[in-house]
Amino acid sequence: MKIVSAILILAVLLAVPGTAVLAGSASAATAVTYPTFVIKAVDRNDLVTIRTDNLRLNDTYVVTMGLMGTRGVNGIKVATISTTDSGTLTKTFSIPAALKGQVKIAIRLQSPTTGYYAYNWFYNSDANLSLIGTPEPSPASTTTTTSTTTSSAYPYFKITAVDQATSVTIKEYSFPANTTFIVRMNWMFTRGIAGQIIETVTTNANGKLSNTTYAIPDFLQGATKIAIRLESPSTGYYAYNWFYNNDAP
Repeated sequence: MKIVSAILILAVLLAVPGTAVLAGSASAATAVTYPTFVIKAVDRNDLVTIRTDNLRLNDTYVVTMGLMGTRGVNGIKVATISTTDSGTLTKTFSIPAALKGQVKIAIRLQSPTTGYYAYNWFYNSDANLSLIGTPEPSPASTTTTTSTTTSSAYPYFKITAVDQATSVTIKEYSFPANTTFIVRMNWMFTRGIAGQIIETVTTNANGKLSNTTYAIPDFLQGATKIAIRLESPSTGYYAYNWFYNNDAP
């Protein structure tokens, strides 16, 4: 059975939600990346802006919004977007009249041709770093695989330095050897789930990362607190933490 775990700097252990998958297909379990998106800004009762990651190229996605808890399923269609040159897009959509006045709104992107989808939610309040909703990635595949690592320890990391609005440096502990990790950052309280991909790093035979200083993405440069996550698409191991976006050794 795959072993996955993460340790916060406060030693809080939490279970990881899954990522978006190909609807109704077990074959999606073999995919390395899945479509996700984060909320970038909200104009109350008017507009919401998102930024996508890993949308499939040459695909079309229907954008729907619905009541909180629906995941946007059978929601109100607000747009259709297409991918050609990139799966990373920044898009702004109008909040439908039927949802104006709602405190929380679900939003969903789903391809009617391939079945790939991703969903999230947001507070219907003017954009404020403390009011951005926590991403709700789509359920993970139920397929179980065996971990390729023999390490009995769980990976975790500490924040060692911050250059405000520019970069953060970490120190890794107990990372599995010869493993690839995706580095993500997102709003506070998201645990970095579905965050923007900063870069991909690897560990050597001793479990040391190829790079430990990562650039803070544009949409988080004004945030007070930022979540950071390292996750391995091959072994399932992950670790997450957070930091104040202030100059600090």
